[in-house]
Amino acid sequence: MVEINRTTSALILLAIFISYPLVSAFVLGLLPRSLTQSTTNFSIYNEGWNGASEFKQMFEEHENGGSVSTIVGSSNILNRLNTTTENGSLVILGPAVHYDFSEALAIFFYAINGGRVLIADDFGTANDILSVFSIFLGFMSQLDLNMAGLGFGSDTEDYNPFGMNTTTNNTSSQANETAAANFPIAGIAINGSLLADQGSYNDTPLTPIFSSPISGTQNGTSYRMPAPWVTDFTTGLSGNGVIGNFASIISMKVRYPKPKSEFIAENRSNEYDKYNPEYVTKWVPMGEFPASAKNAFSEFESEWGIDMPDMDFSLQIAVLYSSSHAWLESDIELAKRDVNKIGPNATNPYEWANPNVGFPVFVYFPFPLGGDIIICSDPSIFINKYIDTDRNDYDPTYDNRQFALNVVEKMMRDRRSQLIIFDEGHLANHPLSPTLPLSLYLKFLDMITMFPLFAWALPIGAILLSRRFMPKRTQAKPLLLTRVERYYGRSFFAVKMRWFLEYQQYSRGLELIYRRLRRNLIKRYNPEVELTPEVAATYLANEFPERFTHKGITEGLTAIERIIDSRAAISEQEFLDQYLFLKNIGVEIT
Repeated sequence: MVEINRTTSALILLAIFISYPLVSAFVLGLLPRSLTQSTTNFSIYNEGWNGASEFKQMFEEHENGGSVSTIVGSSNILNRLNTTTENGSLVILGPAVHYDFSEALAIFFYAINGGRVLIADDFGTANDILSVFSIFLGFMSQLDLNMAGLGFGSDTEDYNPFGMNTTTNNTSSQANETAAANFPIAGIAINGSLLADQGSYNDTPLTPIFSSPISGTQNGTSYRMPAPWVTDFTTGLSGNGVIGNFASIISMKVRYPKPKSEFIAENRSNEYDKYNPEYVTKWVPMGEFPASAKNAFSEFESEWGIDMPDMDFSLQIAVLYSSSHAWLESDIELAKRDVNKIGPNATNPYEWANPNVGFPVFVYFPFPLGGDIIICSDPSIFINKYIDTDRNDYDPTYDNRQFALNVVEKMMRDRRSQLIIFDEGHLANHPLSPTLPLSLYLKFLDMITMFPLFAWALPIGAILLSRRFMPKRTQAKPLLLTRVERYYGRSFFAVKMRWFLEYQQYSRGLELIYRRLRRNLIKRYNPEVELTPEVAATYLANEFPERFTHKGITEGLTAIERIIDSRAAISEQEFLDQYLFLKNIGVEIT
């Protein structure tokens, strides 16, 4: 049985690791297509009702000529692609595998450097990405921004919340021009709850119908016409709305001064100080921010005449809304079992029932350098069932296809031949999907090469392995008598053999052993002619007929003499084979 040493084991493991994705693809390729074809939700390779193959085709067929690629491993690859300035867009639909911090940071940098990013997720996995965006917003909310966009820090002499002068109560026009107001949004996230809507739905409240914002008053709350870019997404819609399925909502973390009414409710009215307001930071549904914050800011605005932040900002960036009869169902399992047993519960603080202006499910954030982040809390809007006109179950009543075309148009505008990248590596791939083994393999490579906790060890490990497996660069040195004398108790033959083997001079070592055997044969048989392989074979075959044959000895010794005469380099295994042949002869004659 062949013994496997550590070196051989390491090489076997390395070979398995390198060949893993190729072998996996080969094995899966032998299976019937019915087993391996993609059924992954939101995959561009899935042509079924829950796939996104039609959405991908919209990008490919756009007049600006988009080309589609995929990420099947880590999103860190975005840092190595030259697609972030005027020619790149990233589409993330329904991710199920979490993003590590380095991946989220790569996507954020991709956006602020000019890339366009569409994130559509209903269960909150994409919050790993939005958390980095929220760090940016949280930093902005801590800055004191004046109306001209200049910052006044709390450690400066001119600092005063909202520009109020607590000494002189100065409300002059000059003071108004330099009034400081905090940026109110400190974070944004996909809520991850289950959106239900009794006011606008198809079949059940769990398939809500979303509509675009309008100008006017709803439930006593006024809001302005949406920002110009919102109409880019809603142009051409019939008014029947966009249908969704198991959607969530988008929520904001807001920071605003605590109103006097809340101090009174907490029996702390004596602590209320309009000149030094106490800030409140909490999560609220996007769209509810004006209703929950406007009163707090108006307490300062009305008395001091200072222009405060635009409370309607969150309404202007929202593209699609639920109705005002929507709520977030807290009992998701009950909703899935029997939708008739659920309903809005205004007393449950987690259901945020019956909002003033509905819940936004689609918002748009443009960046100064030309990049965008588009957030959608329902990826089902873009599945084949709702946008593929060739399907038997396609329903032309709703505006999903037109809305999807508008999204494609917005992402492709002013960018000819841009690269559209779909993230397939973070989907819930089927175990037999060919994408799964490659995705796991690439993510592992990314983890050990880019994740800070492991990346530092990779070059050190590579150096150590290379020192073990690469040939030594030491040159052969002359074997001097002074060197031999250091080996007390050893023969000159043993020292020379050690030297030949150490420097892999196997043919020289073989010559040394053969010359020793010839001397022993001459001493034993004292031939009258030159000891050729044929003569040696004759003596050995006659004396040891059961051990040796004339032909075998002749051919073996002839091959050894040929190696010695040609000085040809031989492998270690060849040396061992010839050594054992000579050793068998030597044992018999000695």
